[in-house]
Amino acid sequence: MQSAASNCVRASIGALLFLSISPSLMAQAPQIDALAGKVATSLSHAKLKSVLVFDFVGPDGMDAVGQKLAADFRASLAKSGQDVRVEDYSELLGLLKKNELVLANLHNIATARWIVGQTEVDAWAYGTLSNSIGGLKLTVDAYPLSALAERYIEFDTSIPLTDDLKELVGERQKDEFSSLPRPGENSYSYPTCLSCPYLQYTMEALRQKFSGTVVLELTVDPDGHPKDITVKVGLPFGLTQKAIETLNEWRLKPAIGPDGKPAAVREVVELGVSCS
Repeated sequence: MQSAASNCVRASIGALLFLSISPSLMAQAPQIDALAGKVATSLSHAKLKSVLVFDFVGPDGMDAVGQKLAADFRASLAKSGQDVRVEDYSELLGLLKKNELVLANLHNIATARWIVGQTEVDAWAYGTLSNSIGGLKLTVDAYPLSALAERYIEFDTSIPLTDDLKELVGERQKDEFSSLPRPGENSYSYPTCLSCPYLQYTMEALRQKFSGTVVLELTVDPDGHPKDITVKVGLPFGLTQKAIETLNEWRLKPAIGPDGKPAAVREVVELGVSCS
């Protein structure tokens, strides 16, 4: 049921500066302040005057933790005393909406560079969380915007998993469709295509020779009709909206539930275009 095309654009980036700080575990705020100070100093030395900080990402269940730590990091960076301006996070959200993208798109370096290129900032930064003994390991990377730059700044530190962070682990926005079964689980079959057109290029995407994949989540109702489509990963150049319109044209043989009757299921679908 899925059609996918991978985005082959990759960025090869050499190291400008690597700093590793490994203080003993202490309160979360001082660690974030210290890390932000190091980042601000290095950005200033690299003559990067402004930065946009993305949400930090981590293992499953860490979304809310990453959002909080990123917000704390932005605040600490802004008060670091260095001549580095931290761009308002709302501008990033506005750009994503304008370009029919979601935060998950920013995990791709080429897409992130393209989005940040629509702002006035010199650099962007994001953090990656991973589990470590006694807490979390946080790695922050800062990239200059220049397309010619083959440099990045990388920082590592440890963050204790404090009580307030523990409360955020596993916290997610309420999913109104979480009660719907998933195909392939609990004896629910997969819907199958009766008529499923492919995603077609928009004129702008064709001019740009753009490749990529839109990831959508939808409900297939007991009549085989797609409904309640949401975007998990979008694409620019009108391709996200085109993918939604394409999916609305699909007609499917519905899933069959454990009782042998047609049933509504919630499923993830990928629609891709490729310039190759």
